Amino acid sequence: MTKDGQRGIEMEFSTKLAAACALVFSLAAPAAATAQDSANFFKVGTASVTYGPYVRFGLGVANTRPSDEHWLPPGQSDPRIDFNLSNDTSGFGEIAFGYDWMNGFRGDVSVLTTGSATTTGPHTTSGEHADITSASVSTSAVMGNLYYSPFEQMGVNSRLHPFVVAGLGYANNKVSDWTRTNTAKQPENRTFSGDTHGDFAYSLGIGMAYQLTAPGKHPAILEMSYRYYSFGTAKGGSTPLTSGESPVAPLTFENDAHVLSISLRIPLQRL
Repeated sequence: MTKDGQRGIEMEFSTKLAAACALVFSLAAPAAATAQDSANFFKVGTASVTYGPYVRFGLGVANTRPSDEHWLPPGQSDPRIDFNLSNDTSGFGEIAFGYDWMNGFRGDVSVLTTGSATTTGPHTTSGEHADITSASVSTSAVMGNLYYSPFEQMGVNSRLHPFVVAGLGYANNKVSDWTRTNTAKQPENRTFSGDTHGDFAYSLGIGMAYQLTAPGKHPAILEMSYRYYSFGTAKGGSTPLTSGESPVAPLTFENDAHVLSISLRIPLQRL
């Protein structure tokens, strides 16, 4: 290849590279401007330093959403019976200890509990089968949580910050004594013992944090959040509390909850 030909190829490559760079910058500039506009929207006052350890207290409501609800009645020949169990709302509370790095990230370990939620409903399997006419579930859990505040990471000093959160942990799901009712069989009502079952748990959520105190004062931060929790499998007991045989498998379901909560976060660095 001649030098003139090589120069032509190099010039063509340089032209294409410049065009590609111009395209990237033309796309990146509006995105950066949009991000900056969003950051400015959440710019409210000036925040105090919150770096270091903190404690957090939360209260809210949990809407329990069971899924994959079923049992295996006494007798190996009996089929699996599925149910459509009801949703119910109960209380929610937690306490957490964590650390704020003030770079967009903070993390804590929380101990949480839900109130007792009623979960009853009819069978959905065709034929004459039992319905669940009495049962409830409550949960206690330990969870590690990681929070990310994008505008704080961008360097926005504001008393108001949106955040996303994810958590991993372990849950104990407690099912009360439970009753199945079948009008086609005698006895019509049979009650079995409750039980507690532990399982892996996780959570995802979004929220908003607002620093209540003025700059220079010891900070106190109010948080409002929505979180989805998957608490794993919940199971009732198999011991009959009335006459009759034990089931092959007791009332079993996946225990999920949607939680709305308000928390107060207090940094400990200045205490």
